[in-house]
Amino acid sequence: MSGPLTIRQLLICIAALLLAACSRLDLAYRNLDLAIPWWIDSYVSLDDAQEEWLEPRLQQHLAWHCRTQLPNYVDWLTHLRELANHSRLEAKDLREETTKVRSAIQTIAVEITPSAISLAESLTPRQLGELYVSLDEKNVEIRKKYLVGEPEELIEARSRRMEHRIRDWLGSTSERQSKRIRDWASSQSPYDRAWVENRELWQRELRAALYVHRTPDFARRLTLLLQQPEAFWTREFREAFEPSEQELASLLADLFNAADSTQRYHLRERLSGMISDLRNQSCYPK
Repeated sequence: MSGPLTIRQLLICIAALLLAACSRLDLAYRNLDLAIPWWIDSYVSLDDAQEEWLEPRLQQHLAWHCRTQLPNYVDWLTHLRELANHSRLEAKDLREETTKVRSAIQTIAVEITPSAISLAESLTPRQLGELYVSLDEKNVEIRKKYLVGEPEELIEARSRRMEHRIRDWLGSTSERQSKRIRDWASSQSPYDRAWVENRELWQRELRAALYVHRTPDFARRLTLLLQQPEAFWTREFREAFEPSEQELASLLADLFNAADSTQRYHLRERLSGMISDLRNQSCYPK
């Protein structure tokens, strides 16, 4: 998990579900382990004792998530499928859905915080060093992907990423839809920079907390970072966030309104498939 980055991604995924702005719109049931302490596996090599400690807790979180959260996701996806039957959508129809996303994210954050605290408290100096190196390397990759290059190159890359996601849900896009995506991509450069810098600030706060990870105040500090990441937003990111979310909602509404009957059928079938997939999970309450 990467603080505001994860929040941003999930908000986009859920708010944009009707038009596919994300590739993991099953709300990460199968990937909930990636949303537990975010340094696991990809950032830090755990020793045998840590892995043995973590495994049963991970399974408990997964069982909790399936038992208590999946039914909510099914209800929400069903509502989105109903929206997909509308002849026309407004940006506000999509923005209203983000409140449900924030609630879901907050619920998961509260659930996993005790495990995150306990695991963090067990990290050795060597593991902390490994974590910091991994974060630095990832930050270089993200800056290169989102900030380095000529403006036109960055716009083109941003446009391609969004179009790829949209096609997963609508199928092939029309020339009109592709142009609308490019117009949206052209407006996002200031947000991208604010997002990257905000992400790095959150990480600096995390490092400061981990520096005292075996002191009485650590649990409070990590709880705040995980459950209230917006408390650490930069001024630039805070100012850019709402306009960017509104621009995204407008984009998705416009793409939906420009969709033909084949694309809308594709979207409804995709949503129906997700609903069926979640309901068919063996742990889903019967």
